[in-house]
Amino acid sequence: MKITIDTTITFDNLLNSQKRITQHIGGTRSGKTYAILQWLIVRALQERLDITVVRRTVPSLKRSVIKDFKDILTNLDIWETERYNISDRIFSFANGSTLSFINTDDPEKLRGVKSDVLFIDEASEIDEESYFQLSIRCTGNIVLAYNPTVSPYHWLREQDDVERFTTTFKDNPYLPQEMIKAIEELEFKNPKYWLIYGKGEFAPNDKSIFSFQIVDENPIEELIALGMDFGFSNDPTAIVAVHKKGDMLYVRELLYEKGMVTKDIINKLDELNVGNTEIWADSAEPRLIEEIYRSGFNIKPVKKGPDSIKFGIGVLQNYGICVPRSSQNLINELYSYQWATDKYGIALDKPEGGLDHLIDSMRYVAMSRLSIKAENKGKYTLTFK
Repeated sequence: MKITIDTTITFDNLLNSQKRITQHIGGTRSGKTYAILQWLIVRALQERLDITVVRRTVPSLKRSVIKDFKDILTNLDIWETERYNISDRIFSFANGSTLSFINTDDPEKLRGVKSDVLFIDEASEIDEESYFQLSIRCTGNIVLAYNPTVSPYHWLREQDDVERFTTTFKDNPYLPQEMIKAIEELEFKNPKYWLIYGKGEFAPNDKSIFSFQIVDENPIEELIALGMDFGFSNDPTAIVAVHKKGDMLYVRELLYEKGMVTKDIINKLDELNVGNTEIWADSAEPRLIEEIYRSGFNIKPVKKGPDSIKFGIGVLQNYGICVPRSSQNLINELYSYQWATDKYGIALDKPEGGLDHLIDSMRYVAMSRLSIKAENKGKYTLTFK
């Protein structure tokens, strides 16, 4: 059987790369994901392989890589519905090769994934632990694709012994002219977006809510309290330690892990030797807080009122923030945490949600221990003549 595929430069980059791990950093409409899927299909047709394609969530899998994969096979006239197991999201080729689509929302499932070739699309969406679990079970090539919107301190940007390729919309000869025009207009309408999505280059986050400094290690200063935000499947359980010296806060990441039940959290607190240190936690989980409290820890629910997120941010902004270089997840959150915008690009009076688990933990401590209201708690001032 002979087939002809119309490809882009990303396909050639993969063919010619001498490295096991390749990163494909692309601006919008560069065609990198489509070309990578084409390369995977060619590999699957030429040799017997088990290939794994990854995105963070099932909905993102369905609307992107699964749709593109089916389109490619249909255009090549080799799509066969009966070969695709829709429940397990596995396509079986005639020669015995398989291509599986998985999400990283369930960390336990990652430990059972073995592959000859691994492709992670929008790799910046997944955490380093998920990548580690997938990579150690892959015997061959690892392909990572993402947009240049990540923190300079993200694990992707700190990877060594990898080959990096940058592509833009100009590397995709199949784009319609109206789409090219819309992207080119970014150069004048939004210079930052032009840098990222037009030129495929990294750019500073000028919408960041917090400024912070990275230090080699936190000095031993007054420990104010610990902050804890609960998660499980989609989000991690996060713990920070907040230290204070004058108008500076030194914040350390102590925990950032998915899939933790109450016993796991208690064991971690024992391991951290927190003693009777105050722990301010998300009040949305009263049962968890009570179980941890009954295990001997000084944990308390934070009091949330109207605009509590904005209030906590305001308290934190009264201080300088220092973070040790080892607290990578906290650095990435602080870098990415920004004000939300409306459809016209105007900043709103609230932050974008999502990557804020350690920041929420910081807010709980700020609201409970660092605000003027908290400092004056228990004081009564009487004025008389």
